[in-house]
Amino acid sequence: NMIDRIRGVAEHPRNTERVPAGARFVFNLTLRCHDGEDLLPTVWRGLKLLELTGLGGSGSRGYGKVQFTQLALDGQDVLDRLAQVKLAA
Repeated sequence: NMIDRIRGVAEHPRNTERVPAGARFVFNLTLRCHDGEDLLPTVWRGLKLLELTGLGGSGSRGYGKVQFTQLALDGQDVLDRLAQVKLAA
């Protein structure tokens, strides 16, 4: 955006698209592990980082905030495993 201070109008405005607060999404994640590698710690860390940083831009303005309310692994609730993730500074 640019503001023409003489005319008092904005020029070249940018549109911002937002999802309404409280919207819910369903997602599935499938992992293919090779040679017995355990990718779950990386997945937990990634999901925790997503909750902390949000999706898209303008996160400091509160846009893109995400919170996981239901997580299951092979039918078992694993939301507590996400809560236990500690991120080093």
